[in-house]
Amino acid sequence: RPVPRCSVHGPAGGEIMMGNRLQKIQKLFKRTPNALFCLLGAVVFLAGFYFLRSRTPLDEIWLPTAMNNDEALYNRQVVSVITHGGPQGYFGYQEGTADIGRFSTWGPFLIWAYAIPGFLYGSSFNVVLWVNILFIALGIAGFARSAKLNWWQCIILCGTMFAVTQPLSFCFSGASEGLHYALTLVLMGGAIGMERTGKRGYFLLTAAACALETIVRPYALLFWVFPLMAVWKNKRRRYACFALMAASLGISLFAMAKLAAPYFSDGGMDFAGVQLLFQGHPIQAVVYELSRIWDYLKGAWKEIVPTLQSNTTYIGNGCVILLATTAVTVACLIWDVRHGRRIRLKAASLCCSFIIALVLLGLYNIDPRHLMMMVMLQLAAVVIEDSKPAAVYLPLLLLALLPMNFSRGTMPEKNEVMAAQMEVVAEALDASRAEDNSIDPWDNTLAYSYGDDVFHGYLYAVPDGMGIEFDKNSYLWDAENPIYSRYVMCGHGTRVEERLLAENWQELVSTEDLVIYKRSGTHLEG
Repeated sequence: RPVPRCSVHGPAGGEIMMGNRLQKIQKLFKRTPNALFCLLGAVVFLAGFYFLRSRTPLDEIWLPTAMNNDEALYNRQVVSVITHGGPQGYFGYQEGTADIGRFSTWGPFLIWAYAIPGFLYGSSFNVVLWVNILFIALGIAGFARSAKLNWWQCIILCGTMFAVTQPLSFCFSGASEGLHYALTLVLMGGAIGMERTGKRGYFLLTAAACALETIVRPYALLFWVFPLMAVWKNKRRRYACFALMAASLGISLFAMAKLAAPYFSDGGMDFAGVQLLFQGHPIQAVVYELSRIWDYLKGAWKEIVPTLQSNTTYIGNGCVILLATTAVTVACLIWDVRHGRRIRLKAASLCCSFIIALVLLGLYNIDPRHLMMMVMLQLAAVVIEDSKPAAVYLPLLLLALLPMNFSRGTMPEKNEVMAAQMEVVAEALDASRAEDNSIDPWDNTLAYSYGDDVFHGYLYAVPDGMGIEFDKNSYLWDAENPIYSRYVMCGHGTRVEERLLAENWQELVSTEDLVIYKRSGTHLEG
């Protein structure tokens, strides 16, 4: 006679019930969350990360007190697009401008990428911050859904991102890292979705992410390897990838040459080795690059050592995070090779990371903001390929890095003294420009004297649409250097102020921390 379910008792019955529960849990972890749960999960995760890390409410963040001058220029350019369709003045360095247009070093594409979703938030000081949060939330959700991550993989992804900390921390800022990290996740997830389903939507999504990232950061050309691996057997899509790859690189090079203002001559990219190569000196080019790379590696080691000794530094922390993540990726790769498992994504991410590291060392620098792109790339590869040891290695990585990375602090908050001065500056510039009623770009541009101890957060006071020339004070105080900008912001009693007074510039407004002068008469021809 059949035994009723309610009559199952004793040790055997308990084991059966426990086994059923474990099976249900296993099925749950294998189930892929739908799109809505992915998005809600990303938002909840980001909110939890932020409020565990910061005591400052999101609506009380005030970016003018942040220490990154790039953020001020990003904000003013994005706001100029939102309010006026583009800058009314020039953005540049050392009174330099783009050959075409009025945008700064990053060109118009990056700014428009932020301005389009920025219309949702308006022209506030924090518009780039809000767009960054939107980008990274969509990036995490899109990656999880496109790659068909199960619940366990989502937990591993979020836990490891929490442990490495820096990528998410950079997203809660006014810089552009949120877009780059989100695009990295989207293109990795899209490539897997395209390989799994062959759907055109995944192809378009992945190609768009790769193209935009290549346009704004040319070394991301390497990321095209991921969609190419997914469509290699499809001749038509393979050729389309190559065509889009070439087009995006061409647009990037054109934007760098013509649509972006040149950076300081002693900063930015170092093409000395490339120039030696093109001049027919390959040996000298190699020697120059090796020497430069060696110097950077020595400098990085000096930052890594105190970081490992609990005296964390900015560069050292970024290097340790990258090295730890790379070690995990290599360990998972070796495990999978020995067990005949999938390794393509991990191998490709490691190769891309190695080449990008060489490019950064040879041509640019090792700022952790760029290193974290390699961390995101490798993390995505390990999570997607679901290496069995990842369930062990990634939590160990979390435990190893979390004590170094996790610290609760505050975000920049409003400074009333600074805010009052900014209001005075904005009103004076608005009134002066309204009086002149000039459409000439230089009449709508302010030169900022970098190095005069005037905090660059005051640049947020520059009215919407007005351009900014980020000039070194040593450039501005030299009477041999022309000043095309109609206005100059400098410090009290400085050599720049002495030059302006000697050339009969008129004081427009003076506050405790700065003074702004206006050219009397007509402006110089740029």
